[in-house]
Amino acid sequence: MKNRKGFYFIDTLFQISLVLLLLSFGLIYFRKLIEREELIKAKTEIYEVFTTYAIKAFNSRTSYDIELDYLKKKITISKMSVIDKEVIHLPRKLKYISIFEKQTQVKFKSKITSNGNITPSFSIYIFGYDNIAKYRISFYGFDLIKYMQINVYKNIDDKTAKYDNILLFHNKWTTANPKWKEE
Repeated sequence: MKNRKGFYFIDTLFQISLVLLLLSFGLIYFRKLIEREELIKAKTEIYEVFTTYAIKAFNSRTSYDIELDYLKKKITISKMSVIDKEVIHLPRKLKYISIFEKQTQVKFKSKITSNGNITPSFSIYIFGYDNIAKYRISFYGFDLIKYMQINVYKNIDDKTAKYDNILLFHNKWTTANPKWKEE
């Protein structure tokens, strides 16, 4: 009889550990799924704000000011620096930073001109929960064509683009980097 109690105890421990192992894998998968959805939402929100208001500016011949506040995780669009037109909230768990004139910016102001161009040109990095850059969105304003160009790059397998050293990474980055893919 004593041998059976030991076997039941070991069997119960094995079943509990198996259930806990499956739960931990499920939680890890669920967390990564939520992070991926937030990254896609942030990328889409940022991209659509600039494209939508560039088209509106071009059609109405009005300029818009866009203020990116990464500390409050929001984007504020105002018409001619006076009237707040729209406020967009970004996902809270992600980190964001802009690079302008070889400096990192946690607050940044940009302007969409009346012909749909953007001034100044800059880049935005979106970081995942692990503080590694997952997306780079670059905005370029060209005086010649008077319309902005937006390039979106996705991090495929680059672990060096961290929040702490993003300026160094940005200065060395090229479009030929095989660990980043243009979308």
